[in-house]
Amino acid sequence: MDRIGGVMRKIKNPVWVGLTLLAISIIVIILATNILYQRTVVLLTDNLRETILTISRTQATNISADDLSALKTKDDWKKPEWSRVVTQLHSVKYSNKNIVFMYIFRKKAADPTQMEFVADADSINPFANTSGDPSRYVDVNRDGLIEPDGPDKLQWPGQDYAEAVDIPETFAAYDKALTSTDLYTDAYGSVITGYAPIKDQYGNTVAVLATDVKADDFLTITTRTLRPFLEFIIFLTLTISALTIIVIRTWKKYMKSLEDFNYQITITNEKLQSLDKLKTEFLSLAAHQLRSPLTAIRGYTSMLLDGSFGLIADEKQKDAIDRVMQSSTHLTKVVEDLLNVSKIEAGGMKYFMVPFDIEKPVKELSTDLSITAQNKGLTLTFATDGTGPYMVNGDVEKIRQVVLNVIDNAIKYTQSGSIAILLSRDVEKGKIRIAVTDTGMGISSGEREKLFLKFSRGAGGHTNTTGSGLGLYLAKQISEAHGGSISIDSPGVGQGSTFTISLKAVQ
Repeated sequence: MDRIGGVMRKIKNPVWVGLTLLAISIIVIILATNILYQRTVVLLTDNLRETILTISRTQATNISADDLSALKTKDDWKKPEWSRVVTQLHSVKYSNKNIVFMYIFRKKAADPTQMEFVADADSINPFANTSGDPSRYVDVNRDGLIEPDGPDKLQWPGQDYAEAVDIPETFAAYDKALTSTDLYTDAYGSVITGYAPIKDQYGNTVAVLATDVKADDFLTITTRTLRPFLEFIIFLTLTISALTIIVIRTWKKYMKSLEDFNYQITITNEKLQSLDKLKTEFLSLAAHQLRSPLTAIRGYTSMLLDGSFGLIADEKQKDAIDRVMQSSTHLTKVVEDLLNVSKIEAGGMKYFMVPFDIEKPVKELSTDLSITAQNKGLTLTFATDGTGPYMVNGDVEKIRQVVLNVIDNAIKYTQSGSIAILLSRDVEKGKIRIAVTDTGMGISSGEREKLFLKFSRGAGGHTNTTGSGLGLYLAKQISEAHGGSISIDSPGVGQGSTFTISLKAVQ
């Protein structure tokens, strides 16, 4: 029995060592993830501040000091100068989804220790929200509620900006462009604000342009950035834990058999050695599978530690950043597709419907993706039938996703030739159509019915291994949620395809 006891002690020791190492590994993973998260927040905050400053500085130089000098009293909103200034602010705000407020203020002539509003991006009619006419209401913070005395309060020339006395940056911005020191919460929510002085022809500051970005959206983006890595780490931890439990239970069974059958010690040792080899092979495989994302994490962390997110001249550093971005972008795309499918099937997908001219986002996507097409040796063109504007009612970002998925799909499955994008109006049916025609692989009639199903690909899918098989499914669901449709027309395999997105036109 002493011999059995000695063997049992040897077998027990690796169990406790394994449990200890597992616990330490989990703690290290949690700590490393937390450090990476905190550093990511710092990095994204710095990038956000720089973006806000760039927007504020650029737009401040485009504001006419002469126009502002004409806007002094409540009734001046009827002047053409007011229309020019507000229209410009409105255009900038709604061309950047991250901007929630953009406004101009200045020191009062009678009391320079106080501030007054000059204009704001949503106050084309500063009395719209108190008019009693719901059709004229302006949802400034886009939360679905109209609060004329709160976040949706509109400004007119000369309106008091009483809160400014408690914000030191409003006065400091007269000297230079800057951002708020910390995230702060006011009647409009949690925001970061960028300020830039507006100067006259003599270099004198006459007012300040302020740009607000909602912090809640920023924190959501931060969480989404780390989600793929966190999910993979959790999966690995659970897998290792499960394997450890299996090994421990197996060892216990063999220890019990050793107590009853001394002659089976040799056989048992051989089996344990086999299990140990299996454990080693598993850990080796797990390490191999984790190598690529860990390499990305190490590179990302290294750049955070040495502060290389400024001007980077070293080509190796640029290559490292490219690899990190490619890995995280792909993982994020797959996760986002899965999350969107889950939201759609659970009825939780939210749409923020507004009327807009679809030509601009389609043209922007065509320009952006033309580079991808050129890198593959393809030509990508965009044209309209000349009947614009092409007004539709929908969620701008969701519609962009539909168009992006269709164009990206055409590029992936076209090996040579071209992709042509045509924006047109069907007057009889009251539809706006986006047709994407390629010279790619085409598709048989039998496959067309399955093309818009989840995780479905055409016969040429073996040439594209990076897709999730969800792009066209999401495009169809989002199009139908907007009261539209998406269809495909193909003469046959090898003869190209035309995907057509149809949306109801707004008169």
